[in-house]
Amino acid sequence: MKTVSLCVVLFIFAACKTSPPASSCRYTGVVKDLSGIDGCGLVIEMKDGSTLLPVEFAIPGFTLKAGQVVKFDFMELKDRATACMGGRTVRIECMQEMK
Repeated sequence: MKTVSLCVVLFIFAACKTSPPASSCRYTGVVKDLSGIDGCGLVIEMKDGSTLLPVEFAIPGFTLKAGQVVKFDFMELKDRATACMGGRTVRIECMQEMK
């Protein structure tokens, strides 16, 4: 009986996992294609001119495209390095395309 109860509790917690609400997307930026620079690809340029290198996405199924204006939130990954020296390496926590 304990095993069944434990399975039900684990199932409930797994089913409740959702993406952060769009309201938690605090920043805006434009997706830029820096693939002409060694080790770079698509990056996000923020309004203040800083550049973010997204290497992880918490949002499955979202595809970045050059020229896209996006609203997003991120977490800097200070322990990750890339060959692109064009900005901070980040995990995208929340993202939506702005129209």
